[in-house]
Amino acid sequence: MVLDRFCSPRGIGVDASGKLLVTDYTEGKVHSFAVDHAFKMQSPHSVSDLRGPRYVCGAPEGGFVVSEECGDVKLFSNSHKLLVSISDKFGHTFGNPAGVCADREGNVIVVDEQHRKIHLFPQSGSPICLVSKGLQRPTGIACSTQGLLYVADSGEDNIKVFKYRMLKLR
Repeated sequence: MVLDRFCSPRGIGVDASGKLLVTDYTEGKVHSFAVDHAFKMQSPHSVSDLRGPRYVCGAPEGGFVVSEECGDVKLFSNSHKLLVSISDKFGHTFGNPAGVCADREGNVIVVDEQHRKIHLFPQSGSPICLVSKGLQRPTGIACSTQGLLYVADSGEDNIKVFKYRMLKLR
């Protein structure tokens, strides 16, 4: 089955409700939709006016996070309303934000391809640089519930693993 209503799809993710999220680079949109048992799109919705959307991921509270090639990362609610621009909120300048992920605490983690760094942006508090060395061309990122970051480094054709938080003992 092929879902083909996209001009230039770049990133794909799944939100907390199970809807697919697809970035459409040329159109400057993120499409959100469910897929039924026959692989037909249900309840499509699009967020427009993005500048080069690349990567997208679901956020813990039902919204989504999207990176824009033109230097920003934005967090949207589950009703597709812009909650925050990471650049504006934190006064942070990205070179080329690529991969994004959100952990279960609601922190947004961004890999900056141009600056070759990874930053954590908490819901409250200041951003934290998690990785500042050892990356050649980081393009994708995923975080695990065990506090690990998996980073796709296309400059070295490998996946790098970093521990970014300590597990709490119960």
